[in-house]
Amino acid sequence: SGINAEYGLASWELIEAYVTEMVDLAYASDEDVVKDEEIQNFAREIVEHGFRRFENGAGFPRSLPNKEKLAECLTAIIFNFSFYHASVNFQTFTYCFAPNVPTCMRMSPPAQDEVVTMDRILDTLPVAEIAFLGYNVAYNLGVFSPIERFFLGDSGEDKLGIIGENMAVAPEQEACIRKLTEGMRELKEKIDVRNVGRYLRYDLLSPDNVPLTTQT
Repeated sequence: SGINAEYGLASWELIEAYVTEMVDLAYASDEDVVKDEEIQNFAREIVEHGFRRFENGAGFPRSLPNKEKLAECLTAIIFNFSFYHASVNFQTFTYCFAPNVPTCMRMSPPAQDEVVTMDRILDTLPVAEIAFLGYNVAYNLGVFSPIERFFLGDSGEDKLGIIGENMAVAPEQEACIRKLTEGMRELKEKIDVRNVGRYLRYDLLSPDNVPLTTQT
């Protein structure tokens, strides 16, 4: 949806700014990126092992020639494992009502210009047991893991945020993390204002509902 795209783009820009600052702290020049064998091996392994069945490595570079490309790739990885994953995963139970998204069909779809009756619909939908299994799978896919950490914490809901008590980072890096957190807080406030008075709230991509990564 348009709202999904708007909040997705806003979160991408926040992550991109954060990653760019972190890369600048870690690498003084593009040459330092090229000489970093570990980060170069990381990129190559993604192409050769992660995307080996995709043509041209699904567009992911086999090597990282400069800081800009490194920041772009890291932004894409973080965004896909967090906001993008949340946008397609945590709403499954909301829309899994069997007539809306049936897990299977007991009859073929109606033919062109066929008169569709309520009996025809009921005979086509899955039986109750199969529908229940679909609900169960959707529910379990859409709940947060008990060990999740989120871009923003929420003590009222017992959610841990990105800021921890024992972060093993330099002061400059911690400043970047806190700047990201402040940006995420502003995004949440914007989403909260937009939801005022709405019967159906859209807070799927609110940073306090987006885990930092995908749990397996």
